[in-house]
Amino acid sequence: MAARVGVCYGMLGNLPSPREVVELLKRHNIGKVRIFEAHHEALRALENTGIEVIVGLRNEELEKIAGNQAAANGWVKDNVGAFYPAANIKYISVGNEVLHYGNEKYVSYLVPAIRNIQTAVRNANLHKDIRVSTTHASSVLGNSYPPSQGEFRNDLKSTLRPLLNLLAENGSPFMANVYPYFSYAGNKAHISLDYALFKPSAPVVHDEGREYRNLFDAMVDALIAACERAGHPDLPLLVTESGWPSAGDDHDYEARAVTVDNAKVYNNNLIRHVSSNQGTPRRPGKPIHTYVFSLFNENLKPGPEIERHFGLFYPNKNPVYPVNFTPY
Repeated sequence: MAARVGVCYGMLGNLPSPREVVELLKRHNIGKVRIFEAHHEALRALENTGIEVIVGLRNEELEKIAGNQAAANGWVKDNVGAFYPAANIKYISVGNEVLHYGNEKYVSYLVPAIRNIQTAVRNANLHKDIRVSTTHASSVLGNSYPPSQGEFRNDLKSTLRPLLNLLAENGSPFMANVYPYFSYAGNKAHISLDYALFKPSAPVVHDEGREYRNLFDAMVDALIAACERAGHPDLPLLVTESGWPSAGDDHDYEARAVTVDNAKVYNNNLIRHVSSNQGTPRRPGKPIHTYVFSLFNENLKPGPEIERHFGLFYPNKNPVYPVNFTPY
C-alpha cells in the first residue's frame, strides 16, 4: 500500500546533513517528504530512494516568477528537471500560506506565478507526472462551522476563483495546512481537547446527517465544502501540514495542552486515522494524504516558543516521543 503519511522537513535549525536525514526517513518507513524550498543537497540525497517529494518555491521568489516566464522555466529546469526522476518529485508548492494574514504583499503574484510554473512544467514535458499547487492556512475560510457550511473569506474570492480553476484544469490538488491544535487553542471553550486529539472519548458532532468524531475531519471537510461552494466539488485535497507542539511556555496559545504526551497521542492517532483510508465523513473512502509537521525541532524557527517544538525528532536524531509510521 502506498504511504498516506509523510513529514515536513524544515531546515531552520542546527540539523543533521541531508544524507543523514534521508537515512532517518528510511529507517522509520517514511515514504513522503515536503521540503519548503528547492534545497539541492537535500534533493540529491533523496535521489534513488523512492521517497515522494513536495518541493517548495519560497514566497520571496513569487514576484520574479510571476512576471517572467523565462524565470519560471529556469526555476523548473534548475530545481526540478535537474533532479527528476531520480528524485521522486510529485508536487511543486508555489509559495506557502500566501493568503494567510500578514502575507498580503505576495497575494497579487500568486496566481500568475502558479500559471508560469505550470507552463514551465509543461514546457519541460513533466506535466503528466508533477502537479503544481500552493498551500493554504485554514484562515482562508470565512466560515468553518459546522463543516457543511465551510466557505472561503469574501476578500479572497477574487484570487481563489482563478486559482481553483487553474488547479482543476491541471488535475492539481488543493493544498491545506490543518492544525486542530490552533483551532482548539483559539476556541477551547467550545472544542473538547479529546475531540482535537482523536480520542475515543471525544463528543460526536452531528452535521447534516454526518458524524464527526475528531476535529481534523471537521476542518478538512470545511475546506472541501468551501471548494464545493466555489464550484469545484471534485477537487482533491492534500494536507500539507498537521501536527501538535510538545513544549512551549506560559505565554503560548494554550500551555495546558502543550505536552509531549498530547503531541504523541495526536500524531500517532493522525497517522493511524489517515492510514486507515477511511477518508472523512464528506468523502468517505477517499484517502486524505497528509504530511506531519515536522521532522525536527527547529531551534532557529522564529515566532512563539511552541514553533520550535513541533518536531518528531531532536536534532541529534533521537525521537521526542515514539511515532509509528507503519500502523497497519
